[in-house]
Amino acid sequence: MAECTDLSISPSETPLVAIALGSNLGEPLRQLRSAVRLLAQTPGIQVLACSPWYRTVPVGPPQPDYWNGCLIARVQLSPWALLATLQAIEAQFGRQRQAHWGARTLDLDLLLYGDRLIATSELTVPHPRLAERPFVLVPLAAIAPHWRHPLLGETIQTLRERVGDVGIIAVFSDDVGETTFATAADRPLPEPHE
Repeated sequence: MAECTDLSISPSETPLVAIALGSNLGEPLRQLRSAVRLLAQTPGIQVLACSPWYRTVPVGPPQPDYWNGCLIARVQLSPWALLATLQAIEAQFGRQRQAHWGARTLDLDLLLYGDRLIATSELTVPHPRLAERPFVLVPLAAIAPHWRHPLLGETIQTLRERVGDVGIIAVFSDDVGETTFATAADRPLPEPHE
């Protein structure tokens, strides 16, 4: 996939979005890859970059480790149409919303929609916990380190450095084709391509 290096958006362009992906039931890595393919095949969505996959410690009740990643896409969908698309894809993978922060087959969260600020009963953008979650900031910083949080004004890389690597226990790169187990502190993240 193409790299996402210029995150500036002119009024005439379709907006860039950041989407977090997670799974810890079934076959997480297969499900995540399939979800990326489905998004890339969806009319109105052009996937530009996908982060490596990270195995992470779950937040919430006892459950298996998660696999997490992020992607950047250009969209020709409204935020609400994109949210409906993400929820429909989750449903295709058997997502059931039973327990808050519970285990799931697939979780797709809209993190950023350009520099838009949205606060409705069904959608909040930027994602309200984006700035405090290493399992989102580590993969997002790998592909969009210079994107500025529209409320905080800080880059994703700055936010990632602030929260650290707590709970990040493995990384998988589709480009390399192998899993390397290490704490994030033991293995530096890939340098962003400028």
